[in-house]
Amino acid sequence: MHNLANSKEFPDSAGSSQLVLVVDDEASIRRSLEGVLKDEGFPVVLAEDGESAIRLLMTTRPALVLLDIWMPGMDGLETLKKIKEMQPDLPVVMVSGHATISTAVAATRLGAADFLEKPLDLSGTIQVVRRVLSQQQPQEAAGEAQWETIEPSTVGSLRESLTINPVVFARQTLRGRALPQKTLAHAAILYGQGLHSGRKSGLILEPLPPNSGIHFVGVSETTVVPAHVDFVESTGFATTVRLGQTQAGTIEHLMSALCAYGISNLLIKCNGEVPVMDGSARDFCRLFEEVGVIEQDGEWYEIDVKKTLEVGDGKESIKIEPADEFTVEYTLRYPEPVGEQRFSFTLTDAASYRDLIAPCRTFSFVKDVGHLQRQGLALGGRFDNFLLIGSEGAINDEWRFPNEPVRHKILDAIGDLYLLGRRLRGKVTAKMTGHSDNIALLTKVRDELQRALG
Repeated sequence: MHNLANSKEFPDSAGSSQLVLVVDDEASIRRSLEGVLKDEGFPVVLAEDGESAIRLLMTTRPALVLLDIWMPGMDGLETLKKIKEMQPDLPVVMVSGHATISTAVAATRLGAADFLEKPLDLSGTIQVVRRVLSQQQPQEAAGEAQWETIEPSTVGSLRESLTINPVVFARQTLRGRALPQKTLAHAAILYGQGLHSGRKSGLILEPLPPNSGIHFVGVSETTVVPAHVDFVESTGFATTVRLGQTQAGTIEHLMSALCAYGISNLLIKCNGEVPVMDGSARDFCRLFEEVGVIEQDGEWYEIDVKKTLEVGDGKESIKIEPADEFTVEYTLRYPEPVGEQRFSFTLTDAASYRDLIAPCRTFSFVKDVGHLQRQGLALGGRFDNFLLIGSEGAINDEWRFPNEPVRHKILDAIGDLYLLGRRLRGKVTAKMTGHSDNIALLTKVRDELQRALG
């Protein structure tokens, strides 16, 4: 059985351009959504389960569906699939209070337009409803213009329009070589587990137009945080960016791969932490190569480092000095079985990064794991997503390289040093440094960029 609100107002064979179908097994949720939507001028029809919604769609053509995931009988994902079979172009926003990122990913693959989390923020819900409905207007009135003629502070994508801060492209001082802007050929989905939170985590990657930059946003949020040093919140064991309530943690491996492939414009949806995958950047490289990377118009330049900048002391230090290419040379000193390791890598092309740096995993020592977890870190550490080192060597896998730890440190540095949104042109020399040192050095580079404005 289903419950129609104002059902006589809508002919069986037609629909309203603003009609919203709410599908939820909780009567209180249905009533709340019905009330707030009507207050905003949206006509509403209600269904208490998936079967009722499907029957209703045989006679009614809403403009949007708000669909709960967890319902008895036919659940939300099953209902979504049937809706898309019946009306492929009908936008569906999924709603749930208990969904993991993998559930959101599954819904996205089935064609969901967006995702809302319970308890619902009613003003945020209306914002999503308006945004999704606006995208259903004829293309000449909305979407196409956002792709071809873009305002400096607004980015349009095929699925949403978000206000961003294109800080990377605002004033490109210290210009080195011109590089093509790039993005992914189409949207992609990847999911796994957060290393430090231990929660299910994942990514929805969406292309952005030229002059946008790289940005993070929550799966059901609208506040976007730029992947930029100005928004770095913390660097303890991983790098986290935040703006308001939106945060993205453990971003360094993904940022490293983005730098290597020269991707300058991308929207990254995640639920607070980028998945660690196998502890390296290898899966990101595979994804980029499978999806494809395309060039875009627009000016984009290396940051040409003009003078030596340095942070740290004799024991722990990092510096960058003028050079013709972007090179990272790192020295690592730990007790055996790691010992002293030194490696130098020049980023000339994505293939060399993919083969020599990307496979190298996050590592930890057996003696440190308990301490990290007592601090609420490494809660997602499993034997397949980082390299665990004991007194005799790696105890959970084979080394991918004899000097895998130092190569991973270079991987991290490349990612952190991409948080100005432009590839550096200079030689980085580091010794026993981590994320905090990388960001401290990058802050000095940023200050030089600002001084170059005059």
